[in-house]
Amino acid sequence: MRTLTESRRRHSGSSACKKDSESEDDANTICSGAAIKRSVVYYLKNSTLHGLKYIAEESITIPERIFFGLAFVLVVILSVFFISNVYMKWSASPIIISTSAKQKLTSNMPFPAITICNLNQALLSKVELIGRSSTNFSLLMGLCDQGGDTTISYIGTWKYFKAILVDVAQPCEKMLLYCTYGSREEDCSWLFTSILTDDGLCCNFNALHPSYLIRNYSDDVRLETAHPNTRYEPIDWTPEKGYARNLPEFYYPRTSGGTGIRMGLTVVLNASIAEYYCTKSMSVGFKVLVHNPAELPKVSNYGFVVTAGREARIPIEPIYEDALPTIRSIKKSVRRCLFSDENDLAYYRTYSRKNCELECEAKLLLRECSCVLYYLPRIDPQARVCGPNDNQCTDRVQTEIESSLTNLSCESCWPGCFELTYKATISTASIVSDPRFQAGENLPDYIFHGPYSNASEISILHFYYMTNIFRSTTKSEMFGFTEFLSNTGGLLGLFMGFSIFSVIEVFFYITVRPYCASRTLRQRHKRRQEQLRWLTPIRMPVRRAVRRNRGGLLRNAPPPAYNDLQKSRGKLDKPAPGKRKLWRTLQVRPVDRVDEELPTYPYLD
Repeated sequence: MRTLTESRRRHSGSSACKKDSESEDDANTICSGAAIKRSVVYYLKNSTLHGLKYIAEESITIPERIFFGLAFVLVVILSVFFISNVYMKWSASPIIISTSAKQKLTSNMPFPAITICNLNQALLSKVELIGRSSTNFSLLMGLCDQGGDTTISYIGTWKYFKAILVDVAQPCEKMLLYCTYGSREEDCSWLFTSILTDDGLCCNFNALHPSYLIRNYSDDVRLETAHPNTRYEPIDWTPEKGYARNLPEFYYPRTSGGTGIRMGLTVVLNASIAEYYCTKSMSVGFKVLVHNPAELPKVSNYGFVVTAGREARIPIEPIYEDALPTIRSIKKSVRRCLFSDENDLAYYRTYSRKNCELECEAKLLLRECSCVLYYLPRIDPQARVCGPNDNQCTDRVQTEIESSLTNLSCESCWPGCFELTYKATISTASIVSDPRFQAGENLPDYIFHGPYSNASEISILHFYYMTNIFRSTTKSEMFGFTEFLSNTGGLLGLFMGFSIFSVIEVFFYITVRPYCASRTLRQRHKRRQEQLRWLTPIRMPVRRAVRRNRGGLLRNAPPPAYNDLQKSRGKLDKPAPGKRKLWRTLQVRPVDRVDEELPTYPYLD
């Protein structure tokens, strides 16, 4: 009986020591190098990436493993090389301009704005009434761009310059003799309004009303009073938003009524050659510019000349560029175009490259010359109008802006993502006024037989569309994120068998698997502590009894009864749940000291 008890006691001690050492090993399992090595090997054997399982294969030699390892590194390098090429293509040219699949109608687009300027900027009869020493004459020299006299130091303001400009320029009702639009004769004052350009006071057809073109519009900007009998109502229009859904019966900017000369715009102009005083050209006649209704014209540099005594036919072709909303996600510096809500202009409401360049030129002149030319946006209401004494400075700044080779440039003015431009060609012929000549044009008789019967002073212009349909161009993503992702995935799948699930595998082995292992070990250790906790109070009396009987009395004495042990504690505990559970707990309890003898418990009845 004693032998059986001692064997059980030794087995219990050894088992407890073994499990205690196992508990310590479990605590260090996750952070040990062997555990990490096992996890890496397990990942290599079960990864979905091609070639990794051969590196962890135990049945092949080390040179073979090195071969597959180098092969895997090589395919990774090739994948990175080709993906970098795809990324460079994606970042360098994300925009493609393609022809629209659908045709557009010219009836849905406004007829172009047409600005006509007499090459003469001041009427001789009006200039003769101005004194050479007056301030008005100095302002007139600024209009005529006469830069010889630098002694004129008068500081001009917009109020006085406007007054002298309107007084000396040829009014539109004197220049426009006859107008038709859409096969219907119209009062020219209903079709044309006065506008200020770099060529002086001009007449403009079908442009936006200044209240829709300029921010902070006021009547001070208007050069003439509104015509009291006009029936056309001004409306808003932009290349991006187009026309509103509900339109009045008569409005402007007007749309095209059809194709050909009959449905276009025809005007008869009077040059008044005898009234010429100053001009920026070496000829007599008119300068014409076809432009977007939402842009202010710059006629001096971009207009074409029609000399007096000639008839001109000017066919027009609209060019419309739009953009898909998907390119908004691309940086402005990459797509290099702006939407209307990205407008940062201070003077104009509608963004276009021309409007931006005009505003940029005004800012540069104000910074370099401390003045603004009379036709440029008045971004500073207090700024003075440049006079003849500023010509040297203004010529230098304008030359540098147009050359784009110096710091004074407007390269930041990008095109609009939605833009409408017009391509115009011109062909002219001499006007014949011989009475024996039977003209086919349905022009009134007073033009050739009245006070303007001199054909050498008359010009006839016809503006019209050649066709009522055209194709626009569309800016879209050539290489978006979806295409970049698909190309990258195709390359990685071709070289390594890579997929999104491969990323999930790596994430699992780095985070989820270590966390689950540590959590399992913590729970196992907690369960062991709960199983051994109840045995601790009953061992203390036994240890003290062993120390008191170190001479061997307790070793030779028969084991005490179980009930006697309970009475020695001074209290009665509840009986154990069962024999099997009690002995299982006793076997896993570690030995505190090797030289101490464990208490022997009798079998339970």
